[in-house]
Amino acid sequence: MSLSENSEPKLYHYRDAINGFFEFPTSNARAILPRGLQPVEPHHGMSVLTVTAFEFHDSAVGAYREVALSIIVSPRIQHGDAMPRAAMFPFMVGTTTPESRRHGIEVWRLPHHPGDLEVTFQRREGQIDVTAAAGGAPILGLCITDGGDVAWETVEHRYQTFMRDDAGTYLSPLVMSGPFMEHEEERGQLTLHAHGFLNGIDPAEVTTIPFREQWMRDGVEFIHPLQTLAAFAGR
Repeated sequence: MSLSENSEPKLYHYRDAINGFFEFPTSNARAILPRGLQPVEPHHGMSVLTVTAFEFHDSAVGAYREVALSIIVSPRIQHGDAMPRAAMFPFMVGTTTPESRRHGIEVWRLPHHPGDLEVTFQRREGQIDVTAAAGGAPILGLCITDGGDVAWETVEHRYQTFMRDDAGTYLSPLVMSGPFMEHEEERGQLTLHAHGFLNGIDPAEVTTIPFREQWMRDGVEFIHPLQTLAAFAGR
């Protein structure tokens, strides 16, 4: 594994970052994942699809909003590494500006929807609603709640993100820092529409109530440079 240890992470400041965890068939997850990545199963035969939305107000490519679909996978740990809180493989990303889309493809090797999305955040008492559309055609709606009286805490959580393109498979460590809330009260909601953004999954087989909801406010995402995983090359 080649590392870029002396390179500084890139910083992305956001107003809100929300994440819903949903179950969907492991057979679907395996059809998406590259060889060497293993899906995490909360129940036998069912893996975890995450739907994530960010509202970035400051980054190397300015302000933008983003929606991503990912599969939770087993992390890759070497001797002396800190255990990440979770690892994920994003298989579809959409953003609201051409600059952020080019940045995500060129710097992070992430697969992106080819055009700008319309992503809206609506904040209400105790919840946040995000909708995504393209050219006026709806893609998804995600509602994440604060779980009632669930406490917020300031955290610094470590994660791993895996990427793949024609040249190989990559790993990027990242850190999410800021006020954080998480619960499993099953108060949120996911709505999926027929759209090319969702071609990797069958919406009818994805649960619509998140078994876990996460919300971060006024935080920073630190993304470390890509590491090439030679052992995962090919499929």
